[in-house]
Amino acid sequence: MKASREDLHQFEYGVGLASLVILVAGLNILDAIFTQVILATGGAECNPVVRAAIDIYGDRFWIWKIAAVSSLLILMCLYSRLRLFRVILAGTALLFAGVISYQLHLLANGPLAR
Repeated sequence: MKASREDLHQFEYGVGLASLVILVAGLNILDAIFTQVILATGGAECNPVVRAAIDIYGDRFWIWKIAAVSSLLILMCLYSRLRLFRVILAGTALLFAGVISYQLHLLANGPLAR
């Protein structure tokens, strides 16, 4: 069976799911950047998993972090037809948004502010 041009250009995932995936990936990158800035200014990592990655990989922990979250995003896309995974993805976006907000607060007003 030959695929038509419309079939080849059809977007399998909805705009909402794609937006959530891009949002989580972007917030993950921001989290890695802000974490490095906070660590460079004398702060500490609260997450024990990321702290272990920092101990193992040093300044290049962000490679592990971005690879791990990206792998999980791919798995969530594969199972995106299940409502549970869409809810988990939305919760992950909210969690990252909270972490980024806290990091911005620390950088602007906390003990790390100059």
